[in-house]
Amino acid sequence: MQDSKKSDYWAAAPIEEIAAAIEEKFEDYKEWGRSTGYFNRIESAYNAFYGLDSDGTLRITRNGDDVAEIKVNHYKSLVRRLHILVTENKLAFQPRARNSDSKSQIESDLAKGIAEYYADEKGMHGTLSDAVLGALIMLEQHVHCSWDIAEGYELTADGQRVIKSGDQMFEIFNPFNVAKATATEKSSWHIIRKKVNKHDEAALWPEFADEILGADADPAELDGGAFQSMSAEGQDDDVCYKFIMYHARTPAMPEGRHVEVIGGQVLFSRKLKYDKVPLFRITAGDVLGTCFGDSPAIDLLPLQQGLDALFSGTLTNNLNNAKQLIYSADPNLTTRKLGDGQTLVTASSPPSGLNLTGSSAENFRMIDLLVNHQQLLSGVNDVARGNPSASLKSGTSLAVILAQAIQYVSNLQKNYAYLAGEVGSCLISNIQKFASEEMTAYITGASRRGQIKKFKASDLMNVERITVDLGNPLTQSFAGRNEMVTAWQQYGILKDPKQIVSFLRTGELDQTTENQFSDAILIREENERLRKGEVPAVLLTDNHSEHIVDHKGIMSSQEARDNPQVLAAWRVHVQAHIDIMRDMPPDLAAVLTGQPLPPPVDPSQMPVPGQPEINGAAMPNVPEGTPPQVAANYQQALDAVPEEQTAEGF
Repeated sequence: MQDSKKSDYWAAAPIEEIAAAIEEKFEDYKEWGRSTGYFNRIESAYNAFYGLDSDGTLRITRNGDDVAEIKVNHYKSLVRRLHILVTENKLAFQPRARNSDSKSQIESDLAKGIAEYYADEKGMHGTLSDAVLGALIMLEQHVHCSWDIAEGYELTADGQRVIKSGDQMFEIFNPFNVAKATATEKSSWHIIRKKVNKHDEAALWPEFADEILGADADPAELDGGAFQSMSAEGQDDDVCYKFIMYHARTPAMPEGRHVEVIGGQVLFSRKLKYDKVPLFRITAGDVLGTCFGDSPAIDLLPLQQGLDALFSGTLTNNLNNAKQLIYSADPNLTTRKLGDGQTLVTASSPPSGLNLTGSSAENFRMIDLLVNHQQLLSGVNDVARGNPSASLKSGTSLAVILAQAIQYVSNLQKNYAYLAGEVGSCLISNIQKFASEEMTAYITGASRRGQIKKFKASDLMNVERITVDLGNPLTQSFAGRNEMVTAWQQYGILKDPKQIVSFLRTGELDQTTENQFSDAILIREENERLRKGEVPAVLLTDNHSEHIVDHKGIMSSQEARDNPQVLAAWRVHVQAHIDIMRDMPPDLAAVLTGQPLPPPVDPSQMPVPGQPEINGAAMPNVPEGTPPQVAANYQQALDAVPEEQTAEGF
């Protein structure tokens, strides 16, 4: 009975039926998008952003009423500025380990370096940034984080195809190419429609080469609907569709499912090997109670249409009346060309010129009004657009006004950070699961000085997930960072000019915290050894007071106090810190604490045996050959000094 029920669910269909079920579900999704107007809304926003007409053209056109239509795209400028406000700062990845031991912390540090490497060198950051822009324009985007067996290092060839180590891939798909359940806010399944080169796919799947090479793609929908006019002309016979279906682990599908299909041929069907479906959605907002995405850019569309109409009307008036017109009451007025661009006008009275190019002042007031309302609705103020008011002169004022613009898009910013965290977590999880061979990355950052780092999946096993911190809005502008640096300098938090320049440029404090991170890891490792009864070595350059304070936490456990071996190791180690700190040379202590070095001691002022002193100051000896009378007078002066002020060194 259970198997019978399970077979009724389309996603649980047997392999010989699943291809047809997937394509049917995708067609149902397309019909839903058209019937609800969701796709039409997206196409309107896309065309407005790129200034396209309904036929895909981009030019000044004349319609049947001889109106010159022109697009002055403030909409695109504002959407771009929103995108920059959200994504201009570098992502700060924060891996979270399962445990707090030093090994887990070192693995977390490695995971951070790997995430930054993939963000900068493997296109992850660009993919996430493009996804934000796509979400603003097309209401939602999906980032696909699959492990691609066709990437990575070449391992061997089996005679038919090259075997590679595999690597992480990042792709973006718009709403036209990701089908999902539309009756609920959250879907347990997704179907991706992906354009692929059929010859590459045939090489990867030689057993299905005939079916793949016979597959096709509808040119009218090659890019999902928003680009139909351009796609139909540029159809590529080498391109076909691949359908990728993911089903999450649910009571109906306890193991999940992953299926890939080309031309009705199932390439494979297996349980879901990923920790979760590797497809992550981002929107600027949601229409409550539905699966629709929303965007503040949608509210700008009517205003942009009004601007286009006003600019078109003003331009038409100037174009149609660009030539000088004259008027005369004389019905017998005649004109004759004289050459050199001159015209003879004959009339009973001088004609007068007509100026028909002047547009109504209301047109220009309305244009300004629409532009201002676009800025109000988008939250992008003059400072964010790079055109601050003359009344804003101080860096603090500019930073605060810009921070207000950033706060307006805080919801999208949070979604961006969440998306980056999900993608980063998926990256680490995929490496843990699928990286069977050693991998290489260029690691930089806190405690990870620039180096080529080789790592394996086992080097990341204690990393659970990654979160992303975008920081305070003030750190996302140069003016805001400058204000923060000024305040920190007043309190002595930042002193090194290199650290200041780095923070002003990037908004990150990795260089400032690099040594602190290394010290913290060292102390944690020492604590772990002390708990085992081992005695770590103590160096002259250690921060002894910090070590002693942190080692004190070990003795907060009664179990440690009752263990003679741990107690003895702790006492020896702490006493070693105290002894070395007591005997530390003043010069070295000054360097480590950041204090100025003590002034050098004049050797001539150092006491020598037999040399008299007054108040601790050495008195010069009487040179040989001094006349007896002079020596007697000198001795008489010394005898006149009270005894408590003199001392004889022996």
